[in-house]
Amino acid sequence: MNLIGKPLGGSSENKCHVHRRTVTFSWQRGIKIGQGRFGKVYTAVNNNTGEMMAVKEIPLQHNDNITIKRVAEEMKILEGIVHRNLVRYYGVEVHKDEMLIFMEFCSEGTLESLINATEHGLPELLVRRYTFQLVSGVACLHEHGIVHRDIKTANIFLTEEGNCLKIGDFGCAAKIKSNVTMPGELKGFVGTQAYMAPEVFTRNMAEGHGRAADIWSVGCVVVEMASGDRPWAQYDSNYQIMFKVGMGQSPDPPDDMIDEGLDFLDMCFKHDPKERASALELLGHNFVKVGEDL
Repeated sequence: MNLIGKPLGGSSENKCHVHRRTVTFSWQRGIKIGQGRFGKVYTAVNNNTGEMMAVKEIPLQHNDNITIKRVAEEMKILEGIVHRNLVRYYGVEVHKDEMLIFMEFCSEGTLESLINATEHGLPELLVRRYTFQLVSGVACLHEHGIVHRDIKTANIFLTEEGNCLKIGDFGCAAKIKSNVTMPGELKGFVGTQAYMAPEVFTRNMAEGHGRAADIWSVGCVVVEMASGDRPWAQYDSNYQIMFKVGMGQSPDPPDDMIDEGLDFLDMCFKHDPKERASALELLGHNFVKVGEDL
């Protein structure tokens, strides 16, 4: 992968050695297109090539090594990975009071916005195609030992007039040590509760969580695409959601969902992460077969 600029350098457990740097091209900031927990996102143009990009602006406090380390790890995680269903990251600029992350611009916005514009969810065929693309991206991450940890419709982007789905926002992602899918590879309370696997915040908290946590989140995204409502939309409180999940429940699919879709969700919503399907197993499911030509 040809990076624009250079990704941040390596980090140790206690320190992060980062030199201020700029990308190797002239660029111009455009309009604000989003804002998240860690910063604002703008359009940007590479003045050398005319390429449209997105740039995430993250404020830095004086000697804010924690933020720099987090982004350094994020960039290192994604270094060299190119996949049609993953947002591509190009490089960074580090300044005294801000860090700029350059990434692929997804012109069609988020999957969340598309779903919110519908009344009863997306058409069945589109749900199945998007699910195939989503699982394809997750399978690539897992193959490289990466757990996203915050898969939700707000972190999934659309391009090519809505025909191509891409997973982005890797702020919670973590490189895991094992090459085997194990449920206890990571520890920490991260993600968004409505999409969160039971082992992340219930009885298995001390054991940590791994790739299987992303699979539960995939099921939640499928429920949202098919129904038009976020998972657990009937509850206002995160504590209610956690209680229901802790009691062995999972998000309800829409009443008119086809049997193949229900079986797919059942494979995603196993409460024991060891019994949950892997991304590769889900790619072989009939529910997503329609997406193989995309």
